[in-house]
Amino acid sequence: MAATQAQRAALYASLVDSMGEEAADTLMDQLPPGGWDQMATKDDLAGVELRLRAAFTEAIAETNVKLAEGHSKLVESHGKLVESHGTLVESHASLLVAMHEGFAEAAKERAEIIKSQAKQLYVIVATIAAAAISIWIALFTGAAGS
Repeated sequence: MAATQAQRAALYASLVDSMGEEAADTLMDQLPPGGWDQMATKDDLAGVELRLRAAFTEAIAETNVKLAEGHSKLVESHGKLVESHGTLVESHASLLVAMHEGFAEAAKERAEIIKSQAKQLYVIVATIAAAAISIWIALFTGAAGS
């Protein structure tokens, strides 16, 4: 049972009468302000320790579960990313092959055009040469007959 304020005051007055004020103050300072029933015991502290350990263990377990879930999602996302990367690489390779085939076909067509133009130029030059020769022959034969 906790001592009331009146009981504490009466105890202090009795101590002052028997020991003096300084000794009474020192002794009263050693008493808990709310009474001994308010003081925690070793058993109280052991109970608090058990509850804290249980709470920490539960919190750590919950954290580990959440970390495992996060890790699982991260691994799943990584797998999807790797799969997407493979698809992207495959698409890129197909695009490069198509581009090179297109360039090769364009070069082949260009070569055919140049070949055709060279033939036309040969015909034009040959025609001009034949015409020039005909004109010279006509000029020389006409000059010789005059």
